[in-house]
Amino acid sequence: MTTIVSSEPVFNPGDYFELEVSPATLRRAELPLAPALNSFLTQAGSQFSLDTPQGAVPLEHDPNAGILRGSGLTALADRAGMLRLACISTAPWRFRLRLEPALLVHVPDAPVKTERGVALAFNATDNVLLGNDQRAFASLREFRLSLQAARLAMVAGFDQLLALPWLHEVELLEHQLRTARTVLRRMRGRALLGDEVGLGKTIEAGMILLELVVRGLARRVLVLTPPSLTEQWQGELRRKFTLDFVLHDDPLFREQGAAAWEKYDRIIASYHTAKREPHRSAILAQDWDVVIVDEAHHFRNRQTQLWRMAAELRKKYILLLTATPVQNNLEELFNLVTLLQPGLLSTARVFQKQFVDRHDKLLPRNVEQLRDQLEQVMVRNRRATVGLQLTRRVARTYSVALEPAERALYDAVSQFVRVQLRAAAEMKNADARSRPRGRSVLSRMVLLTLQKELGSSTRAALPTLERLAFDERLAADAQTHLQNFAETASRIETNAKAERLLELLREFPDKIVVFTQFRETQNFLLRRLSAAGEHVAVFHGSLPRLEKEAAIRQFMGPARILLSTDAGSEGRNLQFCNAILNFDLPWNPMKIEQRVGRLSRIGQTRDVYVFNLVAADTLEAAMLYLLEAKIAMFELVIGEIDMILGNLDQEQEFEDVVTDLWVQSRDPSEFRSELDRLGDRLLAAKQAYLEQRAYEDKLFGERFVPE
Repeated sequence: MTTIVSSEPVFNPGDYFELEVSPATLRRAELPLAPALNSFLTQAGSQFSLDTPQGAVPLEHDPNAGILRGSGLTALADRAGMLRLACISTAPWRFRLRLEPALLVHVPDAPVKTERGVALAFNATDNVLLGNDQRAFASLREFRLSLQAARLAMVAGFDQLLALPWLHEVELLEHQLRTARTVLRRMRGRALLGDEVGLGKTIEAGMILLELVVRGLARRVLVLTPPSLTEQWQGELRRKFTLDFVLHDDPLFREQGAAAWEKYDRIIASYHTAKREPHRSAILAQDWDVVIVDEAHHFRNRQTQLWRMAAELRKKYILLLTATPVQNNLEELFNLVTLLQPGLLSTARVFQKQFVDRHDKLLPRNVEQLRDQLEQVMVRNRRATVGLQLTRRVARTYSVALEPAERALYDAVSQFVRVQLRAAAEMKNADARSRPRGRSVLSRMVLLTLQKELGSSTRAALPTLERLAFDERLAADAQTHLQNFAETASRIETNAKAERLLELLREFPDKIVVFTQFRETQNFLLRRLSAAGEHVAVFHGSLPRLEKEAAIRQFMGPARILLSTDAGSEGRNLQFCNAILNFDLPWNPMKIEQRVGRLSRIGQTRDVYVFNLVAADTLEAAMLYLLEAKIAMFELVIGEIDMILGNLDQEQEFEDVVTDLWVQSRDPSEFRSELDRLGDRLLAAKQAYLEQRAYEDKLFGERFVPE
């Protein structure tokens, strides 16, 4: 088992982790790495060496086999025990292996004297009881682990939660503690967490999971989420609950095919991956201790592949998370409860006859009896009952007219991107024999990244343009266009959005977080803001841990501005500040919510100001129009936008829906018409969500508050 001491994505000098090794593997000059560690180090491109009496000897990392190789390892075969892998320089990914002292120690023949001269020794009886014929006893570290295990074992029930000391950066709320105890104690780990949006169902599920892990009741865990939330779940579980999970789309996981579902103990997968073969059969072949299903309303229909797959899962504990368990009819509630406790509500026919009105499938009969049954599996907290109210949010969007040179470049590159996206789609759909040979088109991901960079700043797009301009795999005309774009971008010095930012900062005197998605934009803004006399703290994901903490302390102190990439929207609570400015906007609405959620959260005492800078007549402006003008996104509670977008009933992500409309439209007029139609659908989805929320308040009442 591998214990990673550093919780940061980049190891720092002094960080280490321990590897159990055996003489047999060392004699083969091999040292196996745990799968999660091997995957992590493979991405980093790490370098290893082994300490020997003759000096440091390089080791070869074989990521496919998951091992380190080197002839120097054979010399350790007779002394195999615990190895410590330690950082030896300022380079983040250079390590050396060093043999540590054995964990077992020998009892001294003579009494040991303390600092004050007191002699300590085991008497003969103690030696017999302790098995001193082998003269080996546990180290202090092992003793402490054993003592901790004994204390855990002494707590039989769940009135006392043992996992709380393992939590990090979690503001524990009373309703969340009560929920965890109720689910573990009364519902035996099988529950529907139906809290209103924004009350922390993810925190509750993490607490329940960690409690089961700490008590030794859970090892194999499967988390099923929408595709857009897999990385968010991985980050939350690692950062807040010290639980490492592998994603289903991790390159090393994918390389191993169906066997990976058996090899890894903790996996996060999207619904759409889990329901498809060969993944479905591989998942169903495993025994899972815990299954967590986020946004479980996607599993309400018993006729779908998703529901059937979830019903067939072999699981001991299961948590379903959804704020809206009922949408179209009460049978959906029956379907979800059946996943938790088959037979609790009898059969579908009996349920319909006993609890559903004949003329209205949403109207319940025998309401109190139905609630009595649901109390065995359902917990539901409401903001009105837990007493949590967030402060007001004030959103202001500023449409900025680009300078003529910026406008011309944006329009030219956007047209190029659209043409290339259409070509990529045609190539994908064409028969392999009809595809032109020797010609390559840019991938959708590369093209959309370029478009997003251009919406941020010319400086952000320039490195991508320069790199693509000399890609020999592209057609000659594409290379020519890209070279012209790169040359034009390199000459542009103006930035209309940056000028508007400086004006806003003069108008708003308090501390503010300025978000951008791109490091090049961040560096450009740092130079402009510093030249304007602003005191700026910089935060991004590549900073070492100590520098990240220093940046936050600087922002809490003298710095007025925190200039941050989206890494600052993950896990950082910044309630001492009450303003953010989105210099550019992610196309994924949930990422925008994450930014706002760093400030607009429990503990914030002031109104929160959200400033959005968007270049006029751009794709970003169109997306923001839909989110702000049509459904008033910034007035919603964090999490409600996901519920509304979910009511669109599309497997595509929101940004892909808008992008496809943009690519397929023949001219700006047609694109505006398509946006209006999508806006009407969004309005209908919002209204459906509001009606659904009101209906469930009436259906469930106050009965499901945890004890």
